[in-house]
Amino acid sequence: MSIAAFAACVSVSAQTSFDAAKLYDEELNGTARYVGMGGAMSALGSDPSVISHNPAGIGTYHNSDINLSMSFFGTSVATDPLYTAYNQGSAKGIYFYSNNRKSDLMAAVDNVSVIFSGYDGSDCYMNFGFSYRKLQNVDRNLDYLDKFFEDSQDHTKEYVVYREYVDRQRNKVNSYDFNLSCNLSDMLYLGWTLGILSTDTWSEGYYYDFYPSSYEAAKEDQDFIYYDEKMDYTSVDKMNSAKGTGWNMAFGLIVRPVSPLRLGLSVKTPTAFKQRLEYADYAYAIQGEQQDGNKYTNSIDYKFSSPWSINLSGGLTIGHTAIGVEYEKHFTDRSSLSIDNTQMNKQGALHYQDYSTFKIGIEQNISNLSLRAGYNSVGSMFKEDSFVYLSDSDFNNSRMDWQNDRPGKSKYCTLGLGYCSEPDRDGTQFYFDLAYVHGVKNSVLNTNEDPDNMTNVDVNYKYKTDKVMFTVGWNF
Repeated sequence: MSIAAFAACVSVSAQTSFDAAKLYDEELNGTARYVGMGGAMSALGSDPSVISHNPAGIGTYHNSDINLSMSFFGTSVATDPLYTAYNQGSAKGIYFYSNNRKSDLMAAVDNVSVIFSGYDGSDCYMNFGFSYRKLQNVDRNLDYLDKFFEDSQDHTKEYVVYREYVDRQRNKVNSYDFNLSCNLSDMLYLGWTLGILSTDTWSEGYYYDFYPSSYEAAKEDQDFIYYDEKMDYTSVDKMNSAKGTGWNMAFGLIVRPVSPLRLGLSVKTPTAFKQRLEYADYAYAIQGEQQDGNKYTNSIDYKFSSPWSINLSGGLTIGHTAIGVEYEKHFTDRSSLSIDNTQMNKQGALHYQDYSTFKIGIEQNISNLSLRAGYNSVGSMFKEDSFVYLSDSDFNNSRMDWQNDRPGKSKYCTLGLGYCSEPDRDGTQFYFDLAYVHGVKNSVLNTNEDPDNMTNVDVNYKYKTDKVMFTVGWNF
């Protein structure tokens, strides 16, 4: 099965680096205990959310377990620093700002897990686990506006160019993980996980550009105003939708050289994705030429794979205190994209770079209560000069993606609280966990209608997510 997974990931094809990256990202999600500790539990184990990061963590269970996790969350988007219509930023003669957009409060089922633990009577356990987890549940609204003035020093005169980009993005990636793991005398733990993914990404928006038909003529006319008959415009509504599946595998081990210390190592294969991408434009005007507004559609089936990753983790328990640390390396720089086995020279490694994830968390048990805190930091998979390139295939040539939202670094700060009942005579326990997570994801918006135009500006954005989640479970 490992050889088959490797073979499936060798052939990689996709449309642009930005299409592929929509599925690479993984939010901090899982059980409330896992989230409350910042996800730093791969070596400590005994939580179903480690199933794909270090499968050996499922081997630490001595009892069977079933649990359900739900969350309530909201997001907001703003420039960094905050620029609004009343407080505009300036760069290269362009004055820009953004309307801060917030999503409604939403609810989601984040995790459902079942662990079955079997004891063979010789200090060995063989465990089986299944987990459903949301890897992504993105809801973002981006509204970017900019304008060029006739005289950059005198804003009493009307602007000669006005542009607006609007993009509403929804990404949903779910993982269904199946695990086999074993515990050898509480000294060595081994695990293997097969992950099946379902994906559903969707975005819609519009691009509007209002400019003079002759820029030089506009500059010479000091009384020029925006509604002059010399003005031209470009107006396009756009839609991008993709659905598909993927699969991967992970292998892990945990060693326990001394009772308080656990050291973990795991390797995760690339996720082999198969997608169908549908793209549609409703063009009303293109560079001053009026269009009929009819829908221009295109679709394509494609394949690509996410990067390899390696995970190093440590866990320390001292009395009633547990500390977890974790480092994960993602080898994105090895990625390349192709169409019909022809490599796309302007995609893949040209844009990507290796990136890392760092996690740290602590849990303090006080009788039946547990207090938790964590921190999680994820690097950027994109190089700083990356932009959407649409001239390397017939499919991409038909698209009108004149801007890109380039993902950057992410940070999560978390707090958690848990309660676990005393075991009854059969050893069963009920538990309830709460967690709060504040996430900030940085990104850069680049307007690239004309990649050779030096007036293009990179604008920093922050996507903020606040989430409250809870988990109920039964250990038996």
